[in-house]
Amino acid sequence: MTTQITPTTELQAVNIMLSVIGEAPVNSITGTTTVDVSTAKNILDETSMSIQSQGWNFNTHYKYPLSLDSSSKIPLPSNCVKADANAISRHYNYTIRNSYLYDMDNHTDVFTSAPTVDLVLVQQFEQLPEYARQYITMKAARRFAARYIGDKTITELTSQDEQEALVAFHQADSQEADFNILNGDSNTFSIINRTTRRTY
Repeated sequence: MTTQITPTTELQAVNIMLSVIGEAPVNSITGTTTVDVSTAKNILDETSMSIQSQGWNFNTHYKYPLSLDSSSKIPLPSNCVKADANAISRHYNYTIRNSYLYDMDNHTDVFTSAPTVDLVLVQQFEQLPEYARQYITMKAARRFAARYIGDKTITELTSQDEQEALVAFHQADSQEADFNILNGDSNTFSIINRTTRRTY
């Protein structure tokens, strides 16, 4: 019988983390779980948030359509973790405050029109591309082992897997972005920044 290979699920990610510390796999990560499982799930969520918050091709939305509400404010999506002026209007200084777009230069969240903005939107684990799931899982596994059992040898071995996943992550994200430094794309600068930095 042929085994069907599918993208990594949250359950599989947690079981990989458990295997690193020698724990048996589980059938569910919902409802009543053991301390090991809940700790692993929390670290997986924490790691996913920390990596995604940096902004990558798969979760950075350029020129995201925004609109004013009845108070002339601009509400942002609930999963928005970063808002920045688009490259074509980078002289503006925007941020997020109380789930609204905020103008740092003019000290206000009230606008006369919706500006051109790039947003970083975090996604649920199983909405991510596989290369992101792999890297998040291995980074979370290394953190889990370091915090939970503190075994230096296990942590070092897991760190090697994490570095391999990191290289694959950067390569895949760059390929998806169709990056070309000669194409004059207004987003080129931000793509270079994202794809050449290391994530710790």
